Amino acid sequence: MLTRVPVVAFVLALVLPGCCVNPFVGTDTNVAPDAPGSPERETGGSLEEHAPAPDPREGDQEGPGAGFDIRLVRVQPGIHLGTEQLCDVAAAGRLEPIELDEQGESPEQYSTGATQRMSVQCIAPTGASWADLAFTPTNVSHAPEVQPGARVRVRIHSADSGFFDYPIVDFVGIAGRAPERTIEGGRMLGPTAVPTGFDLRQIGSDPALVGSTQQCAVSHAGDIDILEARDARRRSYPAGIQNRMTIKCRHAGGEEWADLVFMPAQARAALHVGRGDVIPVTVVSRSGGFSDYPVLQFAGE
Repeated sequence: MLTRVPVVAFVLALVLPGCCVNPFVGTDTNVAPDAPGSPERETGGSLEEHAPAPDPREGDQEGPGAGFDIRLVRVQPGIHLGTEQLCDVAAAGRLEPIELDEQGESPEQYSTGATQRMSVQCIAPTGASWADLAFTPTNVSHAPEVQPGARVRVRIHSADSGFFDYPIVDFVGIAGRAPERTIEGGRMLGPTAVPTGFDLRQIGSDPALVGSTQQCAVSHAGDIDILEARDARRRSYPAGIQNRMTIKCRHAGGEEWADLVFMPAQARAALHVGRGDVIPVTVVSRSGGFSDYPVLQFAGE
């Protein structure tokens, strides 16, 4: 993580609940919409949907000309680290200096020579997510070109450890404008109707439900986190867990928070967990997860 949290001016520029807008229209390049922060920030206040479920009519992002879903680096880090990808920019924060060490070198989480950074939101047919875009003195002159609607070629440096623990990507070059159909395909949707599913409150009074598989009707899906070994050990997580996200499961009487975890073989499914989905989950523990929430393990394909 960074040793200093810069002050970033964010304004709402994507979608209000119940309204669909094109995120590339009328967005100031020097400001960004309400970027998702750390999990602590995520659960600290009212949770309006800043990342609705991607359009189920869209396939995975492998179609020709599609921008890269930055979340893939968290669910499949071994495949994507070090590769060059296309980021179709939906929003961009302001350029800020990276605090160098006493020898004037970049902090260890950044690539050698990185001196400035900005937050960017990359949009793809499967959804949108934030990254920490790093520049060197030789390419920082292109920073003003990184604005909504631009297509930027980046090199994937890390799955996390950047600003707000975003993945770090290195600027490679400007690749023109994002295709219009990509913009339309990745458009943020309004709120999705949520059915009802299993009432998680039952596990508090019935320990026999631990180990059972239930249906969670997702009313909120947070950011996908990649787990470090020390974090996995101190939680009530099964061995080998790679990713987690904070979710809410809706039932007839309300909504309950839970900590949803994924094994590597199922991790890619995390890209498609969103509001309105009903997903199979195995009850791992009644508490002990993030914020002491119940721990659920994704049980789908």
